[in-house]
Amino acid sequence: MKKVILKLIILVGILGFSVPANAVPVQWATNGHWYEIQTSMTWNNAEANAQSSYGGHLVTINDAAEQSWLTAQFGIQEKFWIGFNDAAIEGTWVWSSGEAITYTNWHTGEPNNGIVPGANEDYALINAFSGLNDWNDAPGNLKFMSIVEFTVSNNVPEPAALGLLGLGLIGLGLVRRRKSV
Repeated sequence: MKKVILKLIILVGILGFSVPANAVPVQWATNGHWYEIQTSMTWNNAEANAQSSYGGHLVTINDAAEQSWLTAQFGIQEKFWIGFNDAAIEGTWVWSSGEAITYTNWHTGEPNNGIVPGANEDYALINAFSGLNDWNDAPGNLKFMSIVEFTVSNNVPEPAALGLLGLGLIGLGLVRRRKSV
């Protein structure tokens, strides 16, 4: 019996210290929305995943304060897809969320639809390499990380929390067993 309990404790310990696949979503108190970083994928796949997995969209940046918060919160040091695009009508930029455009932060000379003819740079990203975290347009088939924005948290208990619950239940069972003997 002691071997079974020991094996259960080891199993719960291993499961309890698993590394989560994604970062934990964070909430911006100013608008009440939640944000999370997605792994590297094309713009269309990132937007589709934002809708199906989170019930949201790629981030809509409404003002400089939100842009600054995102930069500070996620320590943006790479390129990240955002929800801004002109895929439907060239030169007519829209947010994938359908929200009105209240702010843009284009790098000087952007958007330029690419300097290579036929580049079709229809999707916006935050470009940390500029040092300004301003925006650039890029072809949607490139793979970058992205920022998802959603209004309802889809939090799942962390694996460590489940491990602690399991250990607590095992401990409770052992205490009850001793009292009944």
